[in-house]
Amino acid sequence: MANTSPVWVYYKNIATGDELHEPTRLDGEAGAPYEIAILDIANYQYIDTSGSLTGLFGSLPQSLELYYRPQEWQAVHRINMFIETVTSVQVFLEPDNLSNVRTNLNPNTFWATQLRAISGNGQFWYQIGDYHWIRYDATQMKLSDTAPEVENINYFNDAEKSKSNQPNAVVNFLPDRSIEVYAEPYGLPIGSVSDSDFVAITEEIHDDNNIVWYKIATKGWINSIYINKL
Repeated sequence: MANTSPVWVYYKNIATGDELHEPTRLDGEAGAPYEIAILDIANYQYIDTSGSLTGLFGSLPQSLELYYRPQEWQAVHRINMFIETVTSVQVFLEPDNLSNVRTNLNPNTFWATQLRAISGNGQFWYQIGDYHWIRYDATQMKLSDTAPEVENINYFNDAEKSKSNQPNAVVNFLPDRSIEVYAEPYGLPIGSVSDSDFVAITEEIHDDNNIVWYKIATKGWINSIYINKL
């Protein structure tokens, strides 16, 4: 009989968080060891993972994220740095895509960055939010490992995600009861919502079994059978 507490493996683009491949499910009896193999994905190179590639099956579902970078990049690094703009700075959708300017940063503003990419031509890029990248130019900005002593340190959240946080559905469960939501479909529980709660669906996926999952803003993932769209 299949283990009711599997290990789910997710394959993600480190720069965007987008799924690159269908999740893999590992099953085994509680206490049995497992080992996750690195999947080869065309045009991408494996970088790191959110946890250990080995472990033991337990009594609760487990999940692991494997992160990949575009093959054409020279490197990508997780960092914890801060940027001060000296002049106006253009913000792009992704590294080396100079045709898509998302916005411009004002001079004398401060930004957090946790990801640095070196593109194929050797250019350094810094991520300052979901789908927001700036091209490093020493004449336009200053970099520091130390947080500035200012009130506002900025970081972009994706505009599409932000504008979709208005309630567009309601939880349909048992009266006066709550139901768990998960970090990923079939993943670990990370919270709950109550019957009749108004929620915002920000993402929808259909798995291989034709089960539909909704991502609830600020909450997590839930099976669609418990949600009624407004």
